[in-house]
Amino acid sequence: MSLPEGALRSLVYSSEAVTRFYQDDLDQLLVQARQHNQSVDITGILLYKNDQFIQFLEGPPEAVDALMETIRRDVRHTNVRILIDELTLERQFDEWTMGYHPMKNQTSAALPGFRDSFADIAESPDALTTGRAAKELALWFRVRAAKRNEVAA
Repeated sequence: MSLPEGALRSLVYSSEAVTRFYQDDLDQLLVQARQHNQSVDITGILLYKNDQFIQFLEGPPEAVDALMETIRRDVRHTNVRILIDELTLERQFDEWTMGYHPMKNQTSAALPGFRDSFADIAESPDALTTGRAAKELALWFRVRAAKRNEVAA
């Protein structure tokens, strides 16, 4: 089966950190991810809270497939679960080789749309509900980033 011209793969997965990631660990991970993702035309975001990751990836199908193989073999996390895997013609995160927003416990509860954890998304057996929740989380991230950019301008 051939893909439509310009088709991108949009994939969202969740996983659990084997050990806690501190800010320095996340910074190092983000530098590596951004360099690699830029070289293979992948964009997306990484969310981390309470030892749980949710990552949104989008890009050429072959590049996303190869990256997912690397991610599955990464010993820093476990229980990798695909939440969304679909083709799209439009990127949601076209400006981010790997967007990230720290979720600090002391201020997070005051944020509109605050999530205490990702457990409801990562562990739900209902694929439709999981997909919808993950897409809402992506929208929340994009809106928050746009508001931060407006304030900075």
